[in-house]
Amino acid sequence: MEDRQVAFISGPIDTGPNESYFHTHYVTKINDAIQRDHDFVIGPLPSGVDAEALAYLLAYPISPERITIFVTQAEDGMWGGHFRSMGVNLEVVEGQMTRDRDAALTRASTYDILRVRTKDEAREFYGRMWREAHITNTERNWKRRRGIAENEIVEELEINRSMGCSSDPPAPVKEKGCLARWVHEVFQD
Repeated sequence: MEDRQVAFISGPIDTGPNESYFHTHYVTKINDAIQRDHDFVIGPLPSGVDAEALAYLLAYPISPERITIFVTQAEDGMWGGHFRSMGVNLEVVEGQMTRDRDAALTRASTYDILRVRTKDEAREFYGRMWREAHITNTERNWKRRRGIAENEIVEELEINRSMGCSSDPPAPVKEKGCLARWVHEVFQD
């Protein structure tokens, strides 16, 4: 019997208008994992890839039992009840830092579904807020899986190629419904 495969889905906290980044870079890989009957682990953020992946999986639909959301103790206090009410699994990790949570997500999974924005994409997306040599949590997740030191420079194109992403982005995958509205409704107070 084959070991259960678990995908760690991670990415930026802002995916642009109409979740275009998510639909362009994540949906096809998530669909492949669903078809292979894999399970999923995700962070708890109420925006970006975390929220969009959760919404997408639940709308697919797959059983909430195949999804585990990892939270720090503080995040459990803010969002834990909400996730429990959805029927997904919730894992509260030791420590208070997002790095602690993300390290636990890596340990609990067998592979990643992720993509890192290229420098040009990040510069265009963030404008004056863009910072040269900024290491994103998504990049940290990729490096952690491979045992690469955080301060070791790996070009984003190399990261994306290793994840099966070409340098030319694929066309966005169109899905029914309004994911943004669902995410907004789910995470309202």
